[in-house]
Amino acid sequence: MKNRSIKTILVFFALGLISCALCVQQAQAVPLPITGAITFAGGVTLDTDTVNTASQVMTWLDENGDMPTVQSASGSFTGLDGQTATFAFPWTFGSGQAAFWTVGGFTFNLISSTIISQIGDGFLLVSGTGTISGNGYATTTGVTWLFSVQDDASNGVFSFSGGSEAIPDGGPTVALLGLALAGIEGIRRKLMRAKS
Repeated sequence: MKNRSIKTILVFFALGLISCALCVQQAQAVPLPITGAITFAGGVTLDTDTVNTASQVMTWLDENGDMPTVQSASGSFTGLDGQTATFAFPWTFGSGQAAFWTVGGFTFNLISSTIISQIGDGFLLVSGTGTISGNGYATTTGVTWLFSVQDDASNGVFSFSGGSEAIPDGGPTVALLGLALAGIEGIRRKLMRAKS
């Protein structure tokens, strides 16, 4: 009877290991999340003649009247430096915007934004969150967006800088590992009890 019990436990242990292997194979098939940071620079026209009272970007452009460009890129965005980006407009501060920016096959959807600083000193800072998708990566949520613009307009064009940073959530991977280790420990204890 005792020998049969040990064999049953070993069968369940083997099935558990096979199940874990199948889960790992499925986890590898899931696209990786987007990581890294990307920054942009260029010019904008605003709905007023000073950032102190502005509430909206009317158009995005650079010093030549073209769309803004990528100034730096890391992680999944590596290789996009110098590429022209397309921004959606008009954009009202404090709102979201679908397909807010696109560049190199990536699309950022701004879910919400908030004015952080607009205190009358010729500087405006807006922060937001959203999702990034594209290029075969998993859609990555909780991405931050920062936008800053300052006075000293040249022919109504204000200089701006902005950037997004994607930090993936490693929670599901850690949870799966923890469950697997807990299961192995449970089986080990049952085997130890069966031996004694």
